[in-house]
Amino acid sequence: MTTKSNDTPRNPNPRRKPMQAFFFLRSLARMSRRTAAAPLRRRFRAIRSAAYASMARAASPRCSWRRAVLARLLRQSRPLRAPLALPPRAVKPDGADELRRVVPGGEGMGFGRLLKETVDYVEALKLQVQLMQTMVAHHMEDDER
Repeated sequence: MTTKSNDTPRNPNPRRKPMQAFFFLRSLARMSRRTAAAPLRRRFRAIRSAAYASMARAASPRCSWRRAVLARLLRQSRPLRAPLALPPRAVKPDGADELRRVVPGGEGMGFGRLLKETVDYVEALKLQVQLMQTMVAHHMEDDER
């Protein structure tokens, strides 16, 4: 990965951050109108869905994790159920198996593609964290005034 002079990673897509922020803020605005009086748990789920949707919409259309996240969000319109407990595995998984479980859409990918998808997914998560931290900082500044 190419770095700038101050050793911060260069964003491979300079439009990703503003687009991710745009999609997230638009989703939050829509959500606030629908869930203003909703229970806290429902609002938490709506914010989480808005964050994942904005990450996926700002990503390249060629990313498998993007398609997997959007498909999962479409299926989540029904209530969540408790996950089934899986029996312990007899064979200890290697690192690639662990990545396939973590990266949305990672099942069935070759190792090289899986690594590229992982890097892109982690960069999107990092941008989402930065965006939320910025929003909280501005909210705290507004409360101090």
